Amino acid sequence: MKAEDYKPVIMVDTREPDPHPWAKHWSCESVVGTLATGDISLIGCQHWICIERKTMADLLQCLCQSRDRFTRELERARRIKDFSVIIEASYQDLWTGNYRSGMNPKSAWESVIALQQRHGIPFLFAQNVEISARLAESILIRWFKEHVKAIEAAMPRKQRT
Repeated sequence: MKAEDYKPVIMVDTREPDPHPWAKHWSCESVVGTLATGDISLIGCQHWICIERKTMADLLQCLCQSRDRFTRELERARRIKDFSVIIEASYQDLWTGNYRSGMNPKSAWESVIALQQRHGIPFLFAQNVEISARLAESILIRWFKEHVKAIEAAMPRKQRT
């Protein structure tokens, strides 16, 4: 088999909304399944790559009331080589306080920076649902293609065709 013969399937955690708000923006198949950490991954690859989805309201809740729980999740996520948090809002929304929470924008901004640096996990602000969905799919598909290429390169030449 060749790399292009393999088709990745996105796995959405059972605790996410059904239908998932990102699914209509994806070009590849998605299924619902259980993920120990994170919200979105690829079937069979959840120990290597995973994405945590956040709305701005979710993020602010994680920075305030649920900070201990979120910190534990980020600590678990450090075991996943490629883990990221995608936020359905912009950096500008965070910086300017364009949200309903009473959290001080500077405190929110600094908390995000601190969590990224402390846990080595990127927080990617992606403006809205559609861009977030497309970013997540691109990250997952690119990761998949790179790993299929590496596996294919390691196979004896006879098995590649």
